[in-house]
Amino acid sequence: MSIRYYCPALLFEVTARTVGGAFLFDPVAHPGFAAAFNAIIALAQKKHGIRVYAYFAMSNHYHGIFGAEDPNSFADFLCDVHGNMARYANRVGGRVGPVFNGRCDVTPIIAGDKCLAERVAYIMAQAVKVDRCWTLDNWPGANTNRALLYGEPVVGKHFAHRRKTLDARRKDGPEPDDTYTTEQAVAVSPLPGWEALPESELRSRYRAIGEVATERFALRKSTGTGAEGTGAEGGIVQAPASAGEPATASALTDAQKAWMQMPRPRPKKTEHKRQRRPEAYADSQAQLARYRDAYKAIRQAHANARRALEKQAERALRGKRAKSVQFPLWTFAAVAPLGRLAREAGKPAVLGDTV
Repeated sequence: MSIRYYCPALLFEVTARTVGGAFLFDPVAHPGFAAAFNAIIALAQKKHGIRVYAYFAMSNHYHGIFGAEDPNSFADFLCDVHGNMARYANRVGGRVGPVFNGRCDVTPIIAGDKCLAERVAYIMAQAVKVDRCWTLDNWPGANTNRALLYGEPVVGKHFAHRRKTLDARRKDGPEPDDTYTTEQAVAVSPLPGWEALPESELRSRYRAIGEVATERFALRKSTGTGAEGTGAEGGIVQAPASAGEPATASALTDAQKAWMQMPRPRPKKTEHKRQRRPEAYADSQAQLARYRDAYKAIRQAHANARRALEKQAERALRGKRAKSVQFPLWTFAAVAPLGRLAREAGKPAVLGDTV
């Protein structure tokens, strides 16, 4: 039995694709997408208290790295973001029906100096891998690249369509469109462990990641090989030699640049089978093994709770006294938002927590 397990100590990479790969989010054909999507994420972030580390919206999919204190807030955030993105795309495109190709892919990231920075590099270089005319900071769609590279604010514009529709029923009609438009800013969080860095060093690290990512995807185009993967040895990012120096790829060692650029083997794709995403991104196989053990333990605890619930439900149906059953705190299948309740009670989040 598979369950959806969420631990607040982890970060999560989210990928959502449009139906059939259609260019429903094309920011060149529809320049308003960037401001609208930024506002959608900003409003959902404020509502649910989500940490946003990076995101990038392409024409037919988007990637993001997010974190939250409990699974319910995270699920509600994704529901709001994807629902509003779909409604906006349908409104602009004059279409009806589903926009996303089923559920999004959510992959845990065990925070570390290698895998987390690599995933940020992959997200930052989305436009670069498509065409050579795009750079890290000139893609017209919604993204956090300029915020990461230069510290610029990520601001979007929200138009209250529902409020205007209700006002249109008044005798005097709706107000001018400017009345329904508000600016919304996304709060971009530094990567874990980088919060106390000076601003100049923080931007230097992000720019070093961006430059190596650009080189990596240029290599990918010339050789036809991919550069994704986890578990390789060697770090990605280190501080530049001195604060205030120009932030370039020289902030990385030759070994670190080689690790990011080297091709990773990819499994062969079959005609009818989609390539599976990794179960988690980690710096080492040891970290991944610990994650597997924790996930196995929480699956077993979830299965035990489910069997206990069936027995107690049967007792209740027969008119006998039944006992309450508690599911693991950090699973979505719990019958109550136990993760949120545990956070409010001050219970710390530990990987593999089952009680």
